[in-house]
Amino acid sequence: MQGIGLWFKRIWALLLTPIILLTGASASVMTLAGEDAITATPKEYVYDNDRLLLGAYNAWLLDNHASLPRLAKDAGLDFLVSRVNEDFLDVCAAAGIGVIAGNYNAPTAYYTISADAENAWLNLSGAAYKAHPALWGDDLIDEPTSKEFAKISGMLGQYATLNTGRLPYINLFPIYANEEQLGNAPQMGALQYLLPGTTYGDAQLDKYRRHTADYIKTIDTDYISVDIYPYKVTGTNDNWLHNLDILAEACRDTQRGLWVITQAAGNAVNGTDGTSQRWCDKKSDQLQQSYASLAFGAKAVIYACFQTGWWDVDSHMVNPAGETTGTYDAVKAVNAELAPFAKLYGAYTWLGAYTHNSPKAAGLRYELSNGLPAAQRPEICSRDGLLVGCFQETAGEGKAYVVTNMMELLDEKTAQCTLTFPAGKTVTVYGGGETKVYGNGGEISLTLAPGDGRFITVD
Repeated sequence: MQGIGLWFKRIWALLLTPIILLTGASASVMTLAGEDAITATPKEYVYDNDRLLLGAYNAWLLDNHASLPRLAKDAGLDFLVSRVNEDFLDVCAAAGIGVIAGNYNAPTAYYTISADAENAWLNLSGAAYKAHPALWGDDLIDEPTSKEFAKISGMLGQYATLNTGRLPYINLFPIYANEEQLGNAPQMGALQYLLPGTTYGDAQLDKYRRHTADYIKTIDTDYISVDIYPYKVTGTNDNWLHNLDILAEACRDTQRGLWVITQAAGNAVNGTDGTSQRWCDKKSDQLQQSYASLAFGAKAVIYACFQTGWWDVDSHMVNPAGETTGTYDAVKAVNAELAPFAKLYGAYTWLGAYTHNSPKAAGLRYELSNGLPAAQRPEICSRDGLLVGCFQETAGEGKAYVVTNMMELLDEKTAQCTLTFPAGKTVTVYGGGETKVYGNGGEISLTLAPGDGRFITVD
């Protein structure tokens, strides 16, 4: 049961954010604690980057890896992030699966960059680059500290000269990383997250915003990627949505796309140990993570783990014997519901997100802070905890929304809500295994199963 203190904080929480200065001609913006941030340079890739992309993370290859591309295709995946060999890439190309490859053109680094790895990337030449047909990109580094960002920027500069149309992939730490992992402790100043009339602040949120600011003021990628695993056996991590909120704000204000690696694995099926991650083999687990990511404008959802990675190997989508699991079935079912609007979703720009009935919503400690004006929010009525993402058509006047049931999944609660749209508008609701069109606006009622969501367009 939640204590009075937490209820008080949720009611009165106001996460202070700086004024954002946007100028169309400028090369930078002021965002995230007043830091100069690079407005990302949009890039053209060998794959379709104007749609929702669905992928999976695979740490290394087992002897039975030849079956993985077919299983990935059958699950509705577009690509894998994986260690590779030539045979594996050949099979992926035949199956129509893209690959962001580790240790292929240059070594993949973890946390920090060795001199050998740095030199390998800096000396990578167009003549030496292996441009396999299945190759979407190269896995540069996973979860770097802020101290590595200057090196990474130099490596990216060399990669850009290759002009291959491939993605140099960087994935950031989640919000629960410690001070040493984030790597910017000497830069820490006064806390930004203060509640009105108090001296209370949230150091972890502030540190993560500063880590994000370090990234966007140093590194010019047109995306930001993060892996965050919200589900413990005792409930949902209460900084999950704040993690997505901070990165989505950074993406919106520097013209980048958000990539989210979600939890498709665990190390405990049962138990009460609050440090254990539970298995995520229910459809509701994958629904809530995917729709929550979309509510923050995610351009890619990447499930971890596919066959190899961490925690209990039997919790992955494919077990060591090459057999699919309940997690695979859950991901496949969710992808089948996302696929009908994956291309359309890419035609909208994320404006912001908020929670409706915040005290009932899992995954957050305070109100979200991405600066979404009330005028951009839909008219909604519900007694349940919801996450609502708001979008504007990039090349038109249409609007779109993602509505997610954010009630704690362990409670298995269905959410009810009614949205009201202006008369004369065509409203299309995607999700739940069907597409419904309402030709004259008005009230639209939704029943959302545990973790479920909807993508709604208004024209």
